[in-house]
Amino acid sequence: MHLSDRALGNEVQLVRKLYDLSKAYDSVVDLTLGDPDIPTPPLIREAAERAMENNKTKYTANAGIPELREAISRDVAERTGIRYSADEITVTAGAMGALYLTSCVLLNPGDEIIVLEPHWPNYSAMVRMCGAVPRFVSFLGEENLRNLAENIRALVNGRTRAVIINSPSNPTGRVLPMKTLEEIAQIAEEADLTVITDEVYRTIVFDGSFRSMLEIPGMKERTVLIDSFSKRFSMTGFRVGFLCAPKEIALNAARLEENVNSCACQFAQIACTAALENAHALEKEISDIFERRCRAMARELQKSRRIRMEAPQSTFYLFPDITATGLSSEEFAYRLLREKQIALVPGNAFNKAGEGYIRIACTLPEEKLVSAAREIVEFADRE
Repeated sequence: MHLSDRALGNEVQLVRKLYDLSKAYDSVVDLTLGDPDIPTPPLIREAAERAMENNKTKYTANAGIPELREAISRDVAERTGIRYSADEITVTAGAMGALYLTSCVLLNPGDEIIVLEPHWPNYSAMVRMCGAVPRFVSFLGEENLRNLAENIRALVNGRTRAVIINSPSNPTGRVLPMKTLEEIAQIAEEADLTVITDEVYRTIVFDGSFRSMLEIPGMKERTVLIDSFSKRFSMTGFRVGFLCAPKEIALNAARLEENVNSCACQFAQIACTAALENAHALEKEISDIFERRCRAMARELQKSRRIRMEAPQSTFYLFPDITATGLSSEEFAYRLLREKQIALVPGNAFNKAGEGYIRIACTLPEEKLVSAAREIVEFADRE
């Protein structure tokens, strides 16, 4: 049987490897996947149930139902001042669907795209699936962040088509400051690049520091906004995301959607519309829970002699530095799983810049996270 290079080259990610390995233990503390344990809010579930009762279980337009696209337009306008028309919005099967369709629209084989690392590994996997080449630049640490624009500019060449940014960041929880966004925007304008801004964690920010690339004058015309309902409203299984983009990108993404998923689930789209109508109250409740959890676990990790843990800024991830333990990221993660039955993700799962770090998903109740943090500290500080 002949298999494609695309299939054979798409390896199982370390995130999933650790998750799968953890299932061999009866009482494992699973801190691997970014899948919130918080139940989907009742009003969202009820909207989905009503939609199913009303037989809203059919195909929709490839770009999504009009009501949801209008609600998305209002939502984006409220926070950025930028208004998108219906044909500049494509609803997708999760943010992953939006990212893959965007990659397909923008990239030809041999093209290059700049990816900030440590990065969610699906970015580079999707780029490679399009036959294109990801080029990486680290933003981890103050020096790398300070020199980020210069390092991006050094990678730009005649094959470069886009830059992917993820702020707030998975895995680091870092929020890019406005000055950095402005520097990236200037490079994009100079080199005629598209900026793909993944903002799926923007509502889970603890210090009010989040700013969007869309707030920079003139950037609507060269930006693709990626967003989702998964983390924001604890709706991961609903699989609804969207992209907002210049018309030629959004329309082509909708055409490609016909050949990928046809459309996002109809009753899930209706539930997402209800979520946006009640966004502020729902977002705050979910964000507050994750802030308490992240801060509580970080305080415990900061007691370690060998773990360096900065104060959490956003998302529900912690990304502590474990280099002082003398273990590689993978050694730390595999040994912790074997010895303590605690599963987390080695930092090198998010490309080479993540080596020396681990990612912890704070997707369990606070008391379990604090207990796990104490076990991690004991493991790390062991003589």
